[in-house]
Amino acid sequence: MASSDEGYADPFAGIHEPFAGLTEMDFELHGIYMDHEPEEELSSLDKCKDIFLNVLLSDENLRNSSMADEIRAQVYHATDWQSDEDEQEVLKNNYRIHDPTIKWDKMVPKLGDIFESPAQLKFCVTNYAVSHGYRIYYEKCDSKRIVARCGNRKEENKYPFRIYAAWMYKERSFQIKAMNGDHKCSRQFKFGSIVSPEWIGRHYVTEIANKPKMKLQEMIDDIRQRYRCVVSIGQVRRARKWAKNLIEGKLIEHYARIWDYAHELLRSNPGSTCQVGVTTNPDGKNYFHRFYICFKALSVSWKRGCRRVIGLDGCFLKGQVKGELLTTIGRDANNQVYPIAWAVVDVENKSNWTWFLELLSGDLDLIDGRGLIVILDQHKGLSQSVKDVLPHVEHRQCVRHIYAKFRKAYTGLEFKKPFWAAAMSCVEGDFKRHMDKIKKLNTGAYEHLMSKEPETWCRAYMSTGYACEAVENGISECFNSIIVDARKKPLITMLEEIRIYIMDRFAHMIEESTRLNTRICPAVLKKMKLFGKNMRFWLIIHSQQHVFEARRGCDSYMVDLDGRHCTCRLWDLAGIPCVHAITTINYIHQTPNEYIDEMFSKEQFLKCYSANISPVNGSNLWPQTEYIKPFPPVSRRIPGSPKVNRRRHVSENDGRVHTPRTIRCGKCFEYGHNQKGCKHATREPIPMPPKKKGRPRKEQDEPNQASCDRSERQEPVPMPPKKKGRPRKERQEAVPMPPNMV
Repeated sequence: MASSDEGYADPFAGIHEPFAGLTEMDFELHGIYMDHEPEEELSSLDKCKDIFLNVLLSDENLRNSSMADEIRAQVYHATDWQSDEDEQEVLKNNYRIHDPTIKWDKMVPKLGDIFESPAQLKFCVTNYAVSHGYRIYYEKCDSKRIVARCGNRKEENKYPFRIYAAWMYKERSFQIKAMNGDHKCSRQFKFGSIVSPEWIGRHYVTEIANKPKMKLQEMIDDIRQRYRCVVSIGQVRRARKWAKNLIEGKLIEHYARIWDYAHELLRSNPGSTCQVGVTTNPDGKNYFHRFYICFKALSVSWKRGCRRVIGLDGCFLKGQVKGELLTTIGRDANNQVYPIAWAVVDVENKSNWTWFLELLSGDLDLIDGRGLIVILDQHKGLSQSVKDVLPHVEHRQCVRHIYAKFRKAYTGLEFKKPFWAAAMSCVEGDFKRHMDKIKKLNTGAYEHLMSKEPETWCRAYMSTGYACEAVENGISECFNSIIVDARKKPLITMLEEIRIYIMDRFAHMIEESTRLNTRICPAVLKKMKLFGKNMRFWLIIHSQQHVFEARRGCDSYMVDLDGRHCTCRLWDLAGIPCVHAITTINYIHQTPNEYIDEMFSKEQFLKCYSANISPVNGSNLWPQTEYIKPFPPVSRRIPGSPKVNRRRHVSENDGRVHTPRTIRCGKCFEYGHNQKGCKHATREPIPMPPKKKGRPRKEQDEPNQASCDRSERQEPVPMPPKKKGRPRKERQEAVPMPPNMV
């Protein structure tokens, strides 16, 4: 389906750096001026409060989902605390109607309480028993009456607690008709069958939806800590299965309304393009395949006020159903994120990228890509699709991704500085000089970089006149980080969060533009200030009219102010005066702001946000279409054992080197393959020498030549026989006394 500096107030303060792999050295030494976004988000990506779209995102909407066939007509909001005095009771015939929105540990059954069904009463009683530690069991439990007692079912009941509830035919509800709330039992941690897998599943359905592979032991430990309840691994296993079945049923209802959502977008935003793709599997059912949306307000405003530069990128969805989100991001006059179009596909490949680019080319009137710059990451099939759909487009690669792969093979700081210096070189001579440094270090590293088409990632080979010198796709990375929370939600909910965020962002930008006091946008002025921070080292020599020469040591560049040209080519590429031009402009006592390209003016900024997305009705007002309702896409299983641990970046290895293990076949006893894939004949195992029994003896040292002659060996001296008994003490002779003492 397709259709129809200090002197001005800076409202865009704060630089957002999405690349964690780059350090301050890269920014200072090599002039990497990343495109930025404000540190504080413009708005929270949690404004879609539609009941239907948020049914899978909150426990309150899912706890009672099995109690009724249809979703409740009210939004449930649970509070962190609620006291009996502040509780508002709804009375019906002088009796209280049970409120399922209160917190689970605040649920207390009372005499006369009215419930919608027996399941709602049992859920309330279970919450009451677990929160207070009462071991309650059901003496009778059916669709017409429930009798709950406290104690042990197999022993004689001596506890007074008792609840009797029955079905009322006239009121069509379940009511507690008799109750004795006295307890004389001690605190319990094992509650038996009253803690059913369904009760556990209702409390953990949101966690399981966000983390389908949640471990059973992890759930047991969390239940013991959160609810002070001891459960078995069988209960938890059945609870996880119950929750997954509930989520799968709700996802079917969610994806079944994708056609209705697409028609509502086209009705509220005429002229936009929205396309839904489905596939028919051998089982005869239709499954969701892909979804594309480009609002007319975004495409028209991009063609009216933005530069002819776009960034293509893809990111993974993190919800229950996996997939890829493909985005097209432009740059506004303030050098910020400008979303144009996005699509959801099942997998990232050449076919889906070609389909996405063909629709995008029609919306933006790109034709064959002449006069357009496309900045790409190294995604699967993206480069080839761009060459097929837009053959005459200027193709730029993200330098950060090239360096990330280069660093895996050639590590060390000795390659880092010359690589970034080569990528940021604006003239071909500087590029070759820095590449020669890499060639002297390692010839293989030089050949590796030259094979990556330097024309697509070095400034020296980029075309001028586009007011964009970027060699990285930071704008797209910024947008992906903004919507990271929305990517965890189901399909339509995620699309609505993105639409609401962009609509709110455009309104915010128009409001911020009224506070601008300068002709040029503030982010561009800040960038020009960084360009000219070393201008005091340059000497200006006047040639003729408005032609000058900027010199610093052995370096010299020609600056033509009338033609807005400098032989360093940075002014020509960025549309912002370089350090040579800024020094020259200050030399003739003029303002550098007047020499900035008009694409960065306030007037162009207003053109970028002259139109906005129109509001969309809620799900209860969406038109019902006659298309076959698709099922959620079937999960793809990648060959091999699934990866459990996160893949670490090469910068996170901390010098550790992985030594691969060499396998040996147990059939032919050769190395390099295992027994399952062996194609050789069976060989008998090589017999191993028998292992000697006992403790191995120590090897005796070889005797010297002097001691080899037996005749020269001395005979051992015989030892005297040892006397028996305890040795006696030797008597000391008496010392004679002197005469004078006698």
